[in-house]
Amino acid sequence: MKPFVPLLLTGAFILLLASSGCTTPVPVTPPATQPPATTAIPTVTPLATSAPPQATLSGITWYLISMRSGGAAGNVLPGTEITAFFDGTGTVTGSAGCNQYTASYSGTLNNLAIGTPATTKMNCPSPPGTMSQESLYLTTFQGASRFTIEGDILTIMDSNGKAILAYSRIPPGVLTPAPLIGTTWYLNSFVDAKGTIWTPGPMFPISLQLAGDGKLSGNAGCNNYFGSYTLSGNSISIGTLGSTVMSCNETGIMDLEATYLTVLPRMILYQVSGNELTLSDGTGKMTMIYDTTP
Repeated sequence: MKPFVPLLLTGAFILLLASSGCTTPVPVTPPATQPPATTAIPTVTPLATSAPPQATLSGITWYLISMRSGGAAGNVLPGTEITAFFDGTGTVTGSAGCNQYTASYSGTLNNLAIGTPATTKMNCPSPPGTMSQESLYLTTFQGASRFTIEGDILTIMDSNGKAILAYSRIPPGVLTPAPLIGTTWYLNSFVDAKGTIWTPGPMFPISLQLAGDGKLSGNAGCNNYFGSYTLSGNSISIGTLGSTVMSCNETGIMDLEATYLTVLPRMILYQVSGNELTLSDGTGKMTMIYDTTP
């Protein structure tokens, strides 16, 4: 008899529903509550689009303020102007310092790829170095892989995430330079007396701070250092440096530090361009380039 019990209960349940069905369905049935769930969905889908970063990149004339290639970083030569204008439809145009150029570009979100540029064929012998700067810029430009925009600054990185080009939306003549005194300057690279290019890398940041009382300090990669300085126009004189005496075991760090602390006191000229500080020995043989980015 057990197999028939569910059947009898089911039958009774159906009769119960039939007896009450004429009073409850109308207010309970909720067909009108379903459409809001479907109409809300389209408002979410636009969040996946890449339009915001692309719109920020495009439609603006970007002025190059610094360039890094082969481990060395430098400012744009005085008397030259390098620009980039992304039109939002896949074409970038600008001045490479002497010639005008045009290239294709593509990107998703903050990724960026630049095609081979086509250029005009002018030759600009003045200022000296214009053509080599132009060639270096166009080659470096094609190494773009990603970009970030913070305030007025566009930074283009290579496939290793290393910053290779920095632009400002503010023309160079209008860009307010970072103050020499009171700013923490982070070393990009420097060239020693033998012409060797040294770069600290992100693992061993080297810094420099110039205080208003004529004292300087910073970190040389392993040890903290300190000393004094004087300014006269664009000239700087750096006194004997002292440092703490820790030893770091990472390969090459102590050689980097020793060379840095040897070269720094030999700097006699300085120039601040935007957020970049360049120190020089006066002949251009030894240079040190810093910026404000850790």
